[in-house]
Amino acid sequence: MRVRFVFVACIWAATFSAALPCGAQPAIDASPLSSAQQEADDRVVAARCGTPAFEKGFYRQSKAAVAAGLVVKHRDPVQVEKSVTALRRNPVVLVATQADCPAQLDRLRQIEKDRAKLLGTRRKGTQVAG
Repeated sequence: MRVRFVFVACIWAATFSAALPCGAQPAIDASPLSSAQQEADDRVVAARCGTPAFEKGFYRQSKAAVAAGLVVKHRDPVQVEKSVTALRRNPVVLVATQADCPAQLDRLRQIEKDRAKLLGTRRKGTQVAG
């Protein structure tokens, strides 16, 4: 009986520790995979915390940044987009509570602002009609 209790306690501890909030996760390195993982995480956070309009706008800009090579340089953008899509994680792992959302949204808005400058300079003079 005692062995079963210890076994269940170990399983519970392992499951609980896997669901740590984003701030408790280890630092992200600068490898291309981690850049794609961060992009996937940002899309998930935008979906969990933002309004549908914010999520849609962030997603469009994110895809444009991937296509422009801003997320992972020197790699095929199509493959990077496939990686970003495949690396999406559970939103509860990234944002544990709704109280975490305002800080996450501020960070995403700053990313949007920075990318708008970069994408704007790359697209200068190429307005799309419609």
